[in-house]
Amino acid sequence: MMTSDQRSAPKAARQGIDFTDVDPQETSRAWNKFLSNRNAPSLPMTGVRSLIYQSWVRSNTTGIKPDQFAAPSFEHSRMATKSSHDQAELRRAARTSMMRIGDLLSGAEAMLLLTDRDGVILETVGDCSTLRKASKINLSVGGLWSEHASGTNGIGTALWTGQPVYVHGEEHFCEGMKAWSCAAAPIRDPIDQSIIGVVNLSGLTRIFQKHNAAFAATAARDIELVLQQEQSLLNIRLMEASIGSFPGRAMDCADGFAIIDRFGRLIFSRNSGVNVGRPDQDLGLGAHFLELPDGISEEKIAAALPSTHYCDDIRLIEIDGLIKGAALAFRQRPNTSQAATVKRPADPDLPGVLIGTTGLKIVGKSDAILEALDTANRIASANQPTLIEGQTGVGKELFARLIHSRMSPERNDCFRTVNCGAMNPKMFGNTLLQPLEAGGTAPLCLDEIGETSAETQLYLLRILEEQGARLFAAHPPSPSLRVLSLTNRAMRDEVEAGRFRRDLFYRLSTLVLTIPPLHARGEDILLIAEHYIRKISLETGRDRLVFSPDVQDALMAHVWPGNVRELRNVVLGLHCLAKSRKVTLADLPPEITTPALAKTGLAVGFGPQEQELARDASLKQAEVRMIENALKHHHGNLSKAALALGISRPTLYRKIEAYRIRTP
Repeated sequence: MMTSDQRSAPKAARQGIDFTDVDPQETSRAWNKFLSNRNAPSLPMTGVRSLIYQSWVRSNTTGIKPDQFAAPSFEHSRMATKSSHDQAELRRAARTSMMRIGDLLSGAEAMLLLTDRDGVILETVGDCSTLRKASKINLSVGGLWSEHASGTNGIGTALWTGQPVYVHGEEHFCEGMKAWSCAAAPIRDPIDQSIIGVVNLSGLTRIFQKHNAAFAATAARDIELVLQQEQSLLNIRLMEASIGSFPGRAMDCADGFAIIDRFGRLIFSRNSGVNVGRPDQDLGLGAHFLELPDGISEEKIAAALPSTHYCDDIRLIEIDGLIKGAALAFRQRPNTSQAATVKRPADPDLPGVLIGTTGLKIVGKSDAILEALDTANRIASANQPTLIEGQTGVGKELFARLIHSRMSPERNDCFRTVNCGAMNPKMFGNTLLQPLEAGGTAPLCLDEIGETSAETQLYLLRILEEQGARLFAAHPPSPSLRVLSLTNRAMRDEVEAGRFRRDLFYRLSTLVLTIPPLHARGEDILLIAEHYIRKISLETGRDRLVFSPDVQDALMAHVWPGNVRELRNVVLGLHCLAKSRKVTLADLPPEITTPALAKTGLAVGFGPQEQELARDASLKQAEVRMIENALKHHHGNLSKAALALGISRPTLYRKIEAYRIRTP
């Protein structure tokens, strides 16, 4: 959302602060005169600064009532739809300055505020007594202080003018704010210089000093410098990640190459292919190359590209669990009309749920997956430890990301996963505790919790019991600390067998979410296959695969011991190895066709008990084949094989021993 206040603000101009003296009595007389002539205001008016008078006129035109006592509250439902990721970046950049200045303001009858680009207050620090008084006029978190909502005030007028301003006492438009004095300065994006927030210093009129506006401007500049440093680091990481996203010399072979951030702004470009069809346009770094108002995904990038561009490849770039940008390879416009423009997906969206701003999606419409999604949504609203269980490859991490994305905005920091199977207590501390001590509020996502060693289990239990009170001595325990644990094991069986601590299990499993296996999701199998067909086709630029009815039946009949991960690998393998885009049974790997035939026999020849035994046997056979193939492909390298299979190395060791698999 972008208000007209913010749209009208100058994008990059930085001018001096108006330090004209304010005479409260003269301002009061001018205000009374304005009220008596508000239906036909005239310019100029003596006794009031021009900046303030113009704001009065705007407020009057908007319909703000002079007797308004407090600012309205931004609706919570709308707040949840605002870009919590962008707010988190602004909050992180402002955290150090806010904490340092907040401590200094204690006892000074003043407070410091941080707002977003719409004038919604995100953070408040300062003198406790002043904070309590400010809450009476909703000068507190959630208050909406744009001019269109609250008339002339420091925050709203700074947003409108794009300049540091101060508004003192009688200069406010609304009666409830006239006992206050405020000085505000806009915070600008380091790339395009658009306004992304405001810093505001407020207090009762008796503390007013004109230089407060310079103080606010300095605080805003400090935040901008932090944002600039973070953006520079992100740009480097985007360029490093983009190099690894293209195979071989594909990047060098492209006629043009560009890297964009998640807003469609140009981070890097090479060769004239980026300007294909737009030779008159000099696209500098930071320029809006694509308009992506609703987030970034391959489909949205393809749809936003001008028809004059021929994009050969699109690769999303993920950093710290979030889609932060994309790399695009261009070709010069071909002569043939068939390839004149970029391919644009015209297909309807597949049923499912998008995961926040990550560009990821849980695809499906079966009763089993809808029930799991409903449970995940209810879990997201509860601040309780959650155990997410399910077979290997069912998408446990996707559900953890979904729960994380549905949490309230103030908890929406970067998603982080810790693989417990690869951690000893020392590594666990270095990887997990340091970010928390630095003030992170993201949930702890503990993958492979069933693989945790006994020593690390005890260490984790102590963290949960103490809630950080001693381990995080520099910070008070955080009520937002929560744990999402992922496992493919039957944890109750692990507890009964003595391999997992009973007390830790109950600490981690207040809420339990069970992800259904793929074979229990019916036609979701074909929907997920179609999802990967579209995705791989878009990434490679090749035509889509088409499955024959026999192939569809075989996919539906397969037991899918590797679940969604196995299905993805099958689709990718067919894309690379199928003899034509029309896939037949002969193209399918034997582990797909053989269990399908076995299942057909089960339906007519065996009773329920025999069917279950046969199903278990086929699952074991398929799992053994997958492990053998992974070991062969990676020449016996157990670490690489475990990574390819999506399991920890200790788990792979146990399976090799249990199934007596020979390693190359």
